[in-house]
Amino acid sequence: MASHFQIQKPYVLAVLPRPVDPTTGRYVVGNVYGSLPGSRKRKRSELAIGTDGDSMNIYDVSSSRLVTSYPIPPQSSFSCPAYSVRCRVPESKDVSRYTYVATRDAPENTITLFKDYVDASGKTTATTKTFVLGTGAPVIFLTRTSTATDEEELLLVRANGEMISLDAETLQKRWQSPPSTLKYGLESGSQKGDIEIEFCAAVPVADVVQGLFKGNIASFSLFPASALTKESSMEVLVLVSRSGSQRHIHITGVLSSKQNSLGLGQKIASVHVAPLQSANVRSPGQAKPLYHLDARSGQLLELVNDTLSTYDLTLSTPRPASTIELEDSTSFLRLTQTSLLSAADSKLDVYNPLYRSLQSSTPLEIDNNANTSNKKVSLVSYFSKIELAIAIVDSNLVAIQLEAPKARSKKRRAEGLLVDSLGRGIANKERYHSSTSVRVPKPSAFSNYLPGSLKDNYWDTWKAEEARADKLRAENNNAEFEALLADKFGLKVIDENQANGTAQSSPAVTNWKWPKSRDSYQYADRRWVLFGISHAFSWNSQTTGSDDAVPQLTCQLPQSNLVYYLVDAGHLTLSNVKAAFRAALGYSGQSDAHIAEQLVQRLADLDPSLELLTAYISATTLDAVELLIAVRTLMRSLELVQDPRRPPPKLLTDGSVEQQQQQQQTTPDGDDSKTEAIEQMEIDSLEAQVETAESYLNGDGGVRGSGLSVAFAKLAACPSITTIKTLRTTFKPEEILSLIYLLRVELVKGAWTSRYLDVTDFEQNEDLDAPPDNIIKLIADLLSRCVDSLGPGGWLLNDAILAGDESGDFISSLKLEVSAALEGLEEAVYLRGIVGETVKYAEAAAAVAHLSVTPAAVSASATASASEQQPSTAVQQQAAGNNKVSSRPVALHVREPGSEALPLGLKTRQQAVSAAKVVSGGEILKRSSRETGHLRSQQVGAYSLERIAI
Repeated sequence: MASHFQIQKPYVLAVLPRPVDPTTGRYVVGNVYGSLPGSRKRKRSELAIGTDGDSMNIYDVSSSRLVTSYPIPPQSSFSCPAYSVRCRVPESKDVSRYTYVATRDAPENTITLFKDYVDASGKTTATTKTFVLGTGAPVIFLTRTSTATDEEELLLVRANGEMISLDAETLQKRWQSPPSTLKYGLESGSQKGDIEIEFCAAVPVADVVQGLFKGNIASFSLFPASALTKESSMEVLVLVSRSGSQRHIHITGVLSSKQNSLGLGQKIASVHVAPLQSANVRSPGQAKPLYHLDARSGQLLELVNDTLSTYDLTLSTPRPASTIELEDSTSFLRLTQTSLLSAADSKLDVYNPLYRSLQSSTPLEIDNNANTSNKKVSLVSYFSKIELAIAIVDSNLVAIQLEAPKARSKKRRAEGLLVDSLGRGIANKERYHSSTSVRVPKPSAFSNYLPGSLKDNYWDTWKAEEARADKLRAENNNAEFEALLADKFGLKVIDENQANGTAQSSPAVTNWKWPKSRDSYQYADRRWVLFGISHAFSWNSQTTGSDDAVPQLTCQLPQSNLVYYLVDAGHLTLSNVKAAFRAALGYSGQSDAHIAEQLVQRLADLDPSLELLTAYISATTLDAVELLIAVRTLMRSLELVQDPRRPPPKLLTDGSVEQQQQQQQTTPDGDDSKTEAIEQMEIDSLEAQVETAESYLNGDGGVRGSGLSVAFAKLAACPSITTIKTLRTTFKPEEILSLIYLLRVELVKGAWTSRYLDVTDFEQNEDLDAPPDNIIKLIADLLSRCVDSLGPGGWLLNDAILAGDESGDFISSLKLEVSAALEGLEEAVYLRGIVGETVKYAEAAAAVAHLSVTPAAVSASATASASEQQPSTAVQQQAAGNNKVSSRPVALHVREPGSEALPLGLKTRQQAVSAAKVVSGGEILKRSSRETGHLRSQQVGAYSLERIAI
């Protein structure tokens, strides 16, 4: 889903008429508004586009059609965008459209009204009125606004700051305000020069109050209260003026005739004037900046010199809040508070001005006019409801569909998040063109920041030490070889010969000083880690003695400290093994399962007690493949799964007796020593089997049990899908069933399947602790993965076949297990109902009164809830007749009067009222007796048996 705006391919809405003079002619675009009686005007999906020397055309954007057209004289040119409004006539279905245009036919300035009246039958009556302003500054803005008396007037703003009001119907002149009106409130230096208006916008009064002034209506006392509501159609003008090198922002309003009769003597009132600090200096003769005002958020956007600045107008002195560099940008449109659309000569971009990031970009290609690189692109309007931006490319009216973020629902999520801008930042010129003397390094200096491991001196040192280690290994000097590696791994070497008091020149045995915990191992260079793996093990791609050669992993240093270090430090990961034997593996295509099986099997062969394998599981970061293979190896050692390398046992023996009998038959009668050796081996084998059986009966798995526990815990953290796929590829169905059986045994041993009130081993043996609650979740998760790997049908049927039960007995046992599970859930719900209130009381008492609930109290509460309670009438009478002061609830004693019990009603004691209080200013005063008694009385509930004493 898109987390930002996506720009679709632009397409042509309409072909505009070309200006009479293509060299100087231009297009002006104004919005079209709809107005209902007594409501604010709304922006319609229409545009009023004026072409110099040709006509004024109104287009419907949603339907791509021309609504109406008004011709103008060929020698005339538009001085500002037109203003068009479509009004509904009160109490009828008639519609009127008013279109006001300001044209300049040097040296005259003219205002023209095109009015279309459409009655209910569809008949259209068109009229045209003209008002000549005369010579002077051109009109840069015009709007139709209503006064406090609901009178409509046309307000004109000229480039020199002069304002003129005309009647909206007849274009008769009402009043005129000189340019000096805007100079009120400016600095003395700014009042002397002429004023040039760069930007003007008409904004509803309510939006200005809530956006720019944050709800402060003190500056709008001249306006009636009805004008400050959201439904009011009254507007104020927001202007940006320039006087020399200084700029100011003005907020002016038109006074009503009633206010003017009170002696104010003017029709324009200055509400707010503030200097506008500029982020970029405009040189003389340069084009005027492009502005966009968002009154609701109190922001003004300015584009000049390819830099977009955002001004915060809510400050007393507006200043740029953020700037962003828009390369070769000619125009822009504001889409949301955190995104804007920019147009260059050949592309369209969506930026986030807050985090200075590029959200989306697309080349500007139009059908039947692919080459747009030399044509001017001007963005003119954006319709948020249909998410459509409009631009003028050459003489084409182009529509740009913007795909909003897909995460939107009925309530749109917050847009412009920082996570959507990560990795999309744009360059900031201020970093490279700062006024300081700091010299920014050139991009060619990147070679100075390369890692040190690639420098020549490190490479030479590494090659020399590697050659020395290879020489020691070739000479079979294992002592110095291990000493060299211990130094590289950050471990100390203890010479065993010197520790025993003997002195030799070249000791043959070395011991490493191991850290106290695995976390104490120092960081080791991965090159030496791979070097140690490649010398401690070897990968044989071909084995002799068999036609089907299976690559195997062998251990070259079985009794060395190096192997134990690699295991205990967690370096024997699958990725390290594959990297160490990259040349031997080559492109053989050996699977990870085969490599992991070889590694686990070698560790099991090195230490038959499987302590080394358990350390490998605990210390190494393993994936599901290595964990499952390790679990299968441990299960084979516990004889829970048949080992394919051993022949199956015959009858009650494991085959060793028959082998010994065969050896006795082949042994001569006089060789008594060999016979005794065979008998001793038989005795040792039987003792090992007896010890294994005893460990099973005692429920102690020893090292193997610890290894399984760690493996299960890590396996539960692996993704379930990966575990299921690995089970299907590496385990046989009978092995998966054995794993399921092992997990079911763990459920029984942990008393997870027994009744809560049944006697368990944890109650008989005080030294044993009950298993944590998260173990049941772990076992259940692993069981579900095993069942998913086989399928429910395969598990049920194979389990029944292995058990040897008939189908009827199997279904009956399954029903019993389901009933036991449901009974356990019922017991849990019942137990929660008994101790739930007690636990809530204990938490409240510990948090508020710092009291602790003893096990005897909890036991008494549970006994009280599950058995008959003694009547509390006598207790209440005794408490009512007690004259002693009691500051805690009365305790309810059950069966055993001497034991502790929970208070009546399970109400916690509230905090005591402090003797001092902190008043305003931080002064600490002593509470009066009256105030202390009042606070104490508020802590006592209704119908309480407590007495209040001060």
